[in-house]
Amino acid sequence: MEKLIEIYDFIASSAVLSAVFLFAVLLVTWFLGRMIFLRVAKRLLSLFTNLTDDETIHSVAKKSASVVSVTLVLYINKMLPTFSAEMNILFNTVCSVFLIINLASLINDGLDIFILRHSGRVSNRNSSIKGYIEIAKIGVWVITFILIIALMTSQSPLIIISGFGAIAAVLMFVFQHTLLSFVANILVSNGKVLKLYDWIELPNSNISGEVIDIALHTITIRNWDNTISRIPTKDFLTEKYTNWQPMFSSGGRRIKRSFYIDQSSVSFATEGLLTELRDSEPLRRPLEAMLEESNHSGDINEWMVSNGVTNLQLFRKYILNWIKARGDVRADMYLVVRTMPPTPNGLPVEIYCFTRSTTWVDYEETQSQIFEYVNASAKYFKLDIYQHPSGNDLSNMRRYL
Repeated sequence: MEKLIEIYDFIASSAVLSAVFLFAVLLVTWFLGRMIFLRVAKRLLSLFTNLTDDETIHSVAKKSASVVSVTLVLYINKMLPTFSAEMNILFNTVCSVFLIINLASLINDGLDIFILRHSGRVSNRNSSIKGYIEIAKIGVWVITFILIIALMTSQSPLIIISGFGAIAAVLMFVFQHTLLSFVANILVSNGKVLKLYDWIELPNSNISGEVIDIALHTITIRNWDNTISRIPTKDFLTEKYTNWQPMFSSGGRRIKRSFYIDQSSVSFATEGLLTELRDSEPLRRPLEAMLEESNHSGDINEWMVSNGVTNLQLFRKYILNWIKARGDVRADMYLVVRTMPPTPNGLPVEIYCFTRSTTWVDYEETQSQIFEYVNASAKYFKLDIYQHPSGNDLSNMRRYL
């Protein structure tokens, strides 16, 4: 005990020795604390989150060790009244400012870890609270700034806060984008108009992809070509965009595409054409029902002309029944095969239906099969698919000239 008193008196007798001792205590405590907190942080964080980021774990350990070491140095300094009053005030102020900054940074790291824990739950997969967490971080730094000013001026934090009223207009101007983004983030998140992993499309910006992050100032989108786009959050209140996510939840993805018929190949149906087509099972019932309702007598060719039955009409009914018979098209949703206004490129016939699968690969496969079948079966109805003359067409023309 006497040895400890002698060591204490020896260190307290000189301001230089006290400073060296405090610095040594600071370093030793920081290194030991960092090692201990690093192990504790790895074990605790693995229990609450799936955090595997070593950088974040090391950051938490360093800041925790800094808080402990600075707190210990402040306590030891009170036991060594070697410095002058002015030096003690300066030393305590610097250590307190450093302590406040580390505590604020540690709180913000805790908020980041809370985001990871929140997003790791399956029920919160499509909801993002990152915008609110960033507002909380700004609040932490504002409080930190107020406490540092209050500490350096020896004033109450309430007095510092009351003085901010005079510069409120300046703060509003400086943080105008932050305030706009905050309001936009609340409207976007609470309105459920946009969630994580939604497929959105912004035609004006040529952006189409999946939302991977909703932050305070920006919304990050991974485009389908694996590029990354960041859009200001406030733009989603004014810019036109399309959210395709409800399409996935509806259970049907729309096909809306036309094929073009050469108008010169459209003609009235004949008895010979009907005879050829009656062997087709999907078309047999519509043909028999049409003929039974007509109560026609006499020449069937004249009846077809008088009732306006064309080969294109029969083809549309055939395609309609064939699509209904497919298992990958929703028969309980809109299913239409219709002619559109004629164009210089031919007479458009539009197929409007919904596929059962909403995934892109299955959707494109179903759509391709339908239009490949249309192109292959049109000739059996004496119809020609229109296309612009190609080099092969021109070479055939020369053969007949």
